Amino acid sequence: MYIYPIKNNMKKVIIVSYYWGNEDGVGRLRWRGLLKYLKGDGYYPIIFTKGKLNKEYKYDDHTIITNNGFDINSLFSKIFKTQFSEGVIDSSDSMFIKLFSWFRANIFFPDPRIPWVRSSVRVLSEYIIKNKIKTIITTSPPHSMHLIGYKLKSITQIKWVADFRDPYISWDLLLNMKPNYLSKIIHKYYQNIFLKNADKVVVTNSSLKKEFESIISNSKLKLISNGSNLKFRDDIKSNNFIISYFGLINRFRDPKIFLHVIEEQLQNDNFFKSNFQLNFYGNIQKSTLNYIKNSELLSPVFNHSTNVDYKEINNLISESSILLLLLNNSKNQNTTPIKIFDYLVSGKQILTLGNYQNYDVDYLLKKYKRKSRCSYSNKSKIKEIVDSAFLDFKKSKNNLIKADYTNLKFKNKADQYKKVISSL
Repeated sequence: MYIYPIKNNMKKVIIVSYYWGNEDGVGRLRWRGLLKYLKGDGYYPIIFTKGKLNKEYKYDDHTIITNNGFDINSLFSKIFKTQFSEGVIDSSDSMFIKLFSWFRANIFFPDPRIPWVRSSVRVLSEYIIKNKIKTIITTSPPHSMHLIGYKLKSITQIKWVADFRDPYISWDLLLNMKPNYLSKIIHKYYQNIFLKNADKVVVTNSSLKKEFESIISNSKLKLISNGSNLKFRDDIKSNNFIISYFGLINRFRDPKIFLHVIEEQLQNDNFFKSNFQLNFYGNIQKSTLNYIKNSELLSPVFNHSTNVDYKEINNLISESSILLLLLNNSKNQNTTPIKIFDYLVSGKQILTLGNYQNYDVDYLLKKYKRKSRCSYSNKSKIKEIVDSAFLDFKKSKNNLIKADYTNLKFKNKADQYKKVISSL
C-alpha cells in the first residue's frame, strides 16, 4: 500500500473513538459519517481506536491507529454468553448479571474501559508531540475516552473537544446499573472534570445541552446532532408489507404491545398475514426474541439479523413500508437516536413509540411530516398507523414523504464541526 505524505498545510485532527470496526454497531456511525466529509478541505483526520494489534494504517486522506487493550465488559460477555457489552440489558437477566452490572457502575470510573486509557495516553502523547498535532476530539460513550483527552491536554497543551453522543451521569443505561450515593458523586466529579477542562463540548441533543449549561458557559457548548448519509430512493419496492426496526431492543425499549397488535392483525386478516414481514436488525434482548419465536403467528413472518453492513441499510430501509422507532422508556429524554435521521431521509413513514416527551424527536417528526410519537401502551394508535400504511400498500400507493433533508445530512454536520475546530 502506497503511503501518502501528509501535506504541511493540512490541519491534523486526532479523533479518539473506542468504536470503529464493523462489529461495533451504532457506536461507530456518528464519526464514520462525519469522517466522509471531514477528510480533505484542509483537514487530515487521524482515528485512534481499539484493535487486536497496535497498528497504523495510512491513507491519502486519513490515518487509522489501533491500540490493543483489555476490555472487562467483552470478557464478561464471552464467559457468560451475554450481550452485556452491546448494551442489551434484559429485564430477564440473571441475578449474577445484575450483580456485575452494579459492579460496573460502582467499581469502575468512568467505566470498565479504563484499562485502555493508560496505554492510549502513552502512545498518543508521543504521536502528538512528534507530529505537532494541535487538536484532539474524544467521543463517548465509553466516557473514559474523555479521560484520555483530559490527560493529553495536561501533558501536551493540545486543544481538546469533548464529544458527548450520550449523556453521562443522567444516562439511563448507567442509572439502571444502580450506582450508589458515593459512586454518583465520583461519576459527577469525572463529568465535571471533562466539561470544565475541555476547550469545547459538543452534544447531540438539545436537552443534554441545557443540562450542561448549568455547569459550563453556553459559549463553550455546541449542539451538533447526528445525521445521515442515506440516499433517498423510490426505485426499490417489495412485494411484502414490511415493518423494519434497526438497533437495540432492551428493557428500556420493550415493544410487547406493538407485537400484540401485529399478532391480532395476523389473526384477523388473512391478506395481511399472507403479505406481512417483520424485520429486526440489531441486538435484541432474549425475552423479546423468545416471545416472537414462541408465537405461532409471529414466528413465520419474522426475520432477525444481528449485524448488518451499513451499505445494506439503504436497501433494507427502502424496501420497508414502516420503520419502527423505539425511544428509551425513561424520564431523561436527553438522547436522540441516530437511526431517526436515516428514517427521515428515506421518506418512509415512521411508527415512533415513547412514553415521555423527547423534544428533539418530536420536533423532527413534526417538521418532516411524520406521525407523532405515541406511548408504548397506546394500542389503538399503533393499530391506526399500521392500518393506514397497510391500506396504502394494498392500493400500491407510493407514500414517500419528500422534503428538503439537507440539514439532516452528515455533510451539514461536518461543516458545523469544522467551524468548531477552526474556532479553537
